[in-house]
Amino acid sequence: MVAVENVIVAAVTVIALALTIIAILAWRRVRDLRLLLLAGGFALFFAKGVVLTTALFLTGLNLAELFIISSTFDLMILALFYGFTLRR
Repeated sequence: MVAVENVIVAAVTVIALALTIIAILAWRRVRDLRLLLLAGGFALFFAKGVVLTTALFLTGLNLAELFIISSTFDLMILALFYGFTLRR
């Protein structure tokens, strides 16, 4: 049986990759720097999914270590989304 966390991490990874591609295509069309920040945030979500998937399958990281890795990615993503939405 497949663990729920594996399915959720896989879904987030696939959706993040799709959103990254969409944001890059949008940037190529309008050349707005803020869209690159958005694409960077989605790319970090994708990288986070890849790292967490690797950690779940290949390493024996405990919950605290996974939380630290996840939170580090989340802080970087929030900084990029701040740049996209609130900076002028």
